Amino acid sequence: MNSQHSVFNSKDILEQDSDHVWHPMMNHYNLKKDPLKIMTQASGCKIVDSEGTEYLDAMAGLWCVNIGYGRKEIAEAAYEQMVELSYYPLSQINPQSAKLAAKISEITPESLQHVWFVNSGSEAVDTAIKISRAWGKRNGGRFKIIARYQGYHGATFGGVSLTGQTQRRLDFEPLLPGVVHVQAPYFFRSSANNEDELTDRCIEELDSVIRYQGPETIAAFIAEPIIGGGGVILPSRNYFKRVREVCDKYGILMICDEVITGFGRTGELFASNLFKVQPDIMTMAKGLSSGYLPIGATAVSDQIFSDLNSKGDTGFLQINTYGGHPVSCAAAIKNLEILLDEKMVENSRTVGKYLGNTLMKLNDYPCVGEVRGVGLLWGVELIEEDGTPLSTKATSKILSFAKKKGVILGKNAGIANGPSNTITISPPLILSKEEADLIGSVLSDALRDHLS
Repeated sequence: MNSQHSVFNSKDILEQDSDHVWHPMMNHYNLKKDPLKIMTQASGCKIVDSEGTEYLDAMAGLWCVNIGYGRKEIAEAAYEQMVELSYYPLSQINPQSAKLAAKISEITPESLQHVWFVNSGSEAVDTAIKISRAWGKRNGGRFKIIARYQGYHGATFGGVSLTGQTQRRLDFEPLLPGVVHVQAPYFFRSSANNEDELTDRCIEELDSVIRYQGPETIAAFIAEPIIGGGGVILPSRNYFKRVREVCDKYGILMICDEVITGFGRTGELFASNLFKVQPDIMTMAKGLSSGYLPIGATAVSDQIFSDLNSKGDTGFLQINTYGGHPVSCAAAIKNLEILLDEKMVENSRTVGKYLGNTLMKLNDYPCVGEVRGVGLLWGVELIEEDGTPLSTKATSKILSFAKKKGVILGKNAGIANGPSNTITISPPLILSKEEADLIGSVLSDALRDHLS
């Protein structure tokens, strides 16, 4: 990869970064001893640092570069839109937001026909909270939201409140009132004999919590179809069908948080399709633009839209300065065009199955507790000899080894007060079988090094 841009002095950049940039999820004291890499170029599934070292990005940035890096078509679409109409808020109409909303309504589950635009997945979740509560006010005064342990729903105050990961919450408590958590179907760490038994337990608990809290107080239930940052936790195939039945029984809205799982990540356009469930609200971001520009969206059903826009109603009293930004929308439209025309969802399904078979071989290592996933979304949970979770330090060393061998992997974070012991894998949807082999080979070498 040769770049015509980004001429800079690496020493200056490191100093400027150290003095002024506050990086997420890390202690800056440690960065003085082990500085981060300066990433300068990217193409396809590969990213290059300032020293010319090339890496396979097996995390697609932050679960989001679905179509891969370096697509000039998106840059051109953004440029053309900037020249034509660089910005105007949705207090009026801009053509790109209308086109994108129509496309989202076309490809999401058929119940979702109305789209509220924001700038990120976290904002999409906050919007879902507010829509749920606004709807609840018009339907008997419902306001509570049920979320799940292990789940992650964003960095905003509302998103953190819904997040069921203790370590991400502690510094910001007390959080949003009216949020109740229930267990997630995390089979590997459960005492259930099989997934069906665990699903029964989860559904019984959900029903019990609703009855205890009072159904008339509960507006919505929110869940990631597959928990991502919490360790790639998959439910049984009938879990969400049964959640849907419980929500319908008590008149509760069902929110699917598809910020990570949307736009082909699971081998289906949306994980809701994978589990054959119709949500009332869906949140999305990341793969919507493949990270090329910030954009998120919250899609809702006709019924919710009608309830909040009936005659004499005040409507939904929220505005976003950059929501539906024409340039971001133009980039997202082109991104979806590439994603669909080049059959990347199908590639996610086929190469994802190949990657899964490759990763399953890691079960032979005694430090691997479980390999789980679907499409191009996988987790490898690591354990000590006695079956307890591997320490965060040991897991980080395995990731560091893989990075030195040219593969960037991720790990879960913030689960209860326990370690981050699940390696996460979420590469661009253009991943080849050869690149899948490289991920499997490097991870195998890293585990072998750990055990030596």
